[in-house]
Amino acid sequence: MDLSLLFKLVAILELAYALTGLLPPEILSSVTGWRLSADGQWVTKLLAVALAAQAWVAWTLRRQPHVGVAKGLAFYQIGSATADWVMWLVLADNDVFSTPMAKALVIFAIPTHYLLGFLIIAATRTPAARHSMT
Repeated sequence: MDLSLLFKLVAILELAYALTGLLPPEILSSVTGWRLSADGQWVTKLLAVALAAQAWVAWTLRRQPHVGVAKGLAFYQIGSATADWVMWLVLADNDVFSTPMAKALVIFAIPTHYLLGFLIIAATRTPAARHSMT
């Protein structure tokens, strides 16, 4: 798989998450189904800014992806998927993911992040990617 395409996918996916996270709390709840406390809303805004920065980096480097950055993006994608299912388990009794929309979004996010992370890892191991490191 081409790193340039994967950087574009990361940029688009993370920008979508960032824009969603920056929605006003009343709209965020209706769009995602998340039921967040005031602290949860604040954390969501902070994460949205971090996701926007990741989207910007991936988009900026999409034409000439750097293998080191790609490995960082892969690590984030796999870590994000892991954090999503851990949050799913830990917050199950807090009604955060109690709506069908919230459940659908997290069920979509987990395999999407894992897949993207593993595809990036595979792309960094190709001869072309190893050659671009030199």
